[in-house]
Amino acid sequence: MNRKEALKTISGSLLLTGAQLPETTATATDNAFLNDFLPRWKTALSYSLKVLDKMPAELYAYQPTPAQMTFGKQYTHAAHWNTFFIGSIVGKPALPEPAQHDQATVKAYYTRCHQHCTEILENLDVSLLDKTGFGDNDYWKKHSGRDYLLRAFMHIAHHRAETLVYLRLNGIEPPFFEF
Repeated sequence: MNRKEALKTISGSLLLTGAQLPETTATATDNAFLNDFLPRWKTALSYSLKVLDKMPAELYAYQPTPAQMTFGKQYTHAAHWNTFFIGSIVGKPALPEPAQHDQATVKAYYTRCHQHCTEILENLDVSLLDKTGFGDNDYWKKHSGRDYLLRAFMHIAHHRAETLVYLRLNGIEPPFFEF
């Protein structure tokens, strides 16, 4: 008997005997999710800053093709939208994106946005993770708080991965990935 069949057999026999199944509350699941998410979120900052430090200041305007964002813009864009994703859950507006994309501005803005999001996450009412209806736009209203967090995490991973290629295209070895 494989594992799936065994679980079906056990759960079926428990139901037939009237045995109580262990209770799992949404809050316990949500707490577990947030407890898993937050350390990974915090690690993302230190790794992103290492990537930002690897690119020489004079190459923050580098873009492999005209259709792509510059190295610096990749990070301000990701940070801005992450403040939108995470802030939306608690009704906070996104932090305005800077017009400049020099090294000092990008690092300061990225760090400030990450800290802004981290503060929200550390104080988040976990019941919001399964709720929907955030914001005014119909597209975003259909997404849950949990989805917003996953989008934020994937968003920075996506843009940071692009910048790792930018480093390599300039003969720079990216920092070792931390997770």
